[in-house]
Order: sequence, then structure tokens, then C-alpha cells
Amino acid sequence: MQNPVLSIDVAKGKSVAAAFSAYDSIVRKPFSFPHTPQGVSALLPLLEQLEVMTEQRPHVVLEATGNYSKPLVSYFSSMGYPVVILNPLLTHQLKKKATRKVKTDPIDALRIAQAFYLERVSPVQMPDSAVSELRVLCRQHFQLTSLYGDVQLHFRSVLDLLFPGYERTFQNICNPTSLELLSHYSTPQDFLAADQDHLLSILLNNRRGRSWNEVKLAQLNIIARESLPDPEVTLAHQIALRNYISLIRSYQGALADVDHHLQRLASSLPEHTLLRSIPGVGPLTAATIYAEIGDIKRFPSVKQLTAFAGLDSSVYESGTFKANQNHISKRGSAYLRTALYQATVAGISKQVNGPRNEILSKYYQLKRSQGKPVKVAIVATANKLLRIVFGVLNSRTPFYKD
Repeated sequence: MQNPVLSIDVAKGKSVAAAFSAYDSIVRKPFSFPHTPQGVSALLPLLEQLEVMTEQRPHVVLEATGNYSKPLVSYFSSMGYPVVILNPLLTHQLKKKATRKVKTDPIDALRIAQAFYLERVSPVQMPDSAVSELRVLCRQHFQLTSLYGDVQLHFRSVLDLLFPGYERTFQNICNPTSLELLSHYSTPQDFLAADQDHLLSILLNNRRGRSWNEVKLAQLNIIARESLPDPEVTLAHQIALRNYISLIRSYQGALADVDHHLQRLASSLPEHTLLRSIPGVGPLTAATIYAEIGDIKRFPSVKQLTAFAGLDSSVYESGTFKANQNHISKRGSAYLRTALYQATVAGISKQVNGPRNEILSKYYQLKRSQGKPVKVAIVATANKLLRIVFGVLNSRTPFYKD
């Protein structure tokens, strides 16, 4: 049976392709092409040739290689060709089975076609533009938050050398008022020598009222007098602090911009509203969960969705031995897994009137009563939450408590 394929080994800047009319029936040996409009469009005559030869629409097959493969996937999908994205583990397994240890781009292109024929992988379904945009925004928010956290750690370490005790005055030392103070007066000596009226004018930007800020200024003066900075601190440390303040402000602005666009887009999607009906699932986690899952119809069963999230258990068996304490696979979407974990922790957290999500809380307590460690119980509860997510999206019905 003929099944035409254009297999592509993707790399940065250029790739290697090979054409097949059927398994072990090569039409064109591996050749390279650049990642340019002319280079990619030059493949279209070859695809048309395959279609004429076999009277079947050829598949374009490539490995998942992050940003390098995405333009190719979008291009060939827009041209109406079914695109198959292979898990690199499939070609890696074929490579391990080979007698000789050989790694070249042309051979990889042949292995990609072989993996497709042997595994019978289905073509990828391109998400609609709203889901794609939401996914980019959610992942950007995640990455910016991580970088922002790293900068804050470095900022605090330098501040501890320059102005020990300063953090006791502010609940959040990275708020605009605190950063403005430190940008002018980064050491206890600078602070004590400063004009008190100027200090108070900076504090008044927090809109707390004059009397409240006068008390705050008095506290800052006491801390400055009792502060014992490192005598080895140099001008370089003050420059570092100013640079970290600049970075913090930049990240705060970037996160606010992403949040604005993310919330506006998410609020227009009915799936986001459905997910928000689940107690413990906040606006950002709801957006991330939907952005990563996309069309729920891609997953015929909750088992497949669980595998996509990487929350399925790994299996280890050898001979008569069968492990009964296996870790989760973690081979799915890390962003989805993180969002589910955060929503689970929020759902089981205790509030004045009880936990946010009674169903998740009871399930978590059950696992703890069975002797499961805290993290293991949370992961098991995240799996329970994912089943709820599957039911809500699949039925298009808001969550309700039995």
C-alpha cells in the first residue's frame, strides 16, 4: 500500500528532507534546504509529484524541535498537507536498535520516515489562533515570572549588604514606593542624611495618608540608625542595586502588559469561564490549562489527557519484578502540569469557611490517611482535578458539587 511521505530532519537555519512513495520506496534521497520562503516553497513541486505518483495526499513528517519546527508545521498545514509531529523518543529508539552508531542529518531524515511508517502516528491538529495566542501569553507569563523571581533574589542579597533590616519596614520591598526610596537612598547613611520632607513625599505616593506615612518614616529612621551594613560594601554594590531596581521595574511592566492582554483574551473564551467555575482554579491557571489542552476532543479519554499532562505513572517491570511505587512520567506539558499543581494547592488550602474545593480536599485527606507523603498526595489530587477538567470541558457544563 502506498503512503507518500516527505520526512524532514529539522535544524536551525536549514533542514534535510527525503521523499517516499511507500515504506522502503524512496523517491528522492536526503537533500538539504534553507529555512527561507524560497527554500520551503521549493518543496511544493516534490509534494505534488508524490501526490500524482500515488494518487494520495502526502504527509509531511518531522520531529518536535521547538521553535525550529513551528514555522514549517504552520507553513505546510496552511498549504493543506497533513503534518505529523513525532516524539523524538521514537526516532531515538530506532537509533538505539541500529547495529552501527551513526548520527547524520540525512540518516535522521530516513529514520523519521521509518518511525512514521512503523508507528502510524496521526497528523497534528492545528489549534485556532485564539488558543495559540493564549498559549504564547501564558508561557511568556510563566517565563517572565521565573526570571523576575531570580532578579528579586539577587536584589535582596545586595540589599542585605547595603541596608540590613530595610525589608522589615515593607511587606513587599519591590513595591513602587520602596523601589523609589532605594533608588535615591540605598544605604543607612544616605537615608539619615536625606531631607525628611523629601523622604515623606516619596512615601506619600502610596496613598496611605500623611499620619500613616509619618509613622512609617519614623520606623525607617530607627532601622537606618540600627542598621549595620557590611564595611566592605563598595560603589559597585550600589550600582548593582540600581541595576536590579531597573530590572525589577522592567519585569513588573512586562508582566502587567502580558496580564492585560492575557485577561482580555481569556475572558472572551467560554472554556475559560467553564474552568473558572472549578473552585481553586484562578484566572491565570484556567487560561494556562485551556491554552495547553486546546480542543478537548483531541483526547478521546481522560487517560490520554493524563498522559499529555505527564501525570501518568511510569511503568517498570523486569522478569518477575514489578515495581509498585513508580514516579509520574513527566513527559507531557510541563506548563499544564504546573498549572494543575498550583490549582490543586489552592483548592485544598484551608479558608475561614473551609477548603476552597471540598472534593479535592477530601481526596487529598484520603491519600494522606493512606500514608502518602504530602507531595505524592498533591500529585494524586492534581490527577483528580484533571479528571474534573476533562469532564467540565467535554460536557461544556460548569462545575457543580454533588
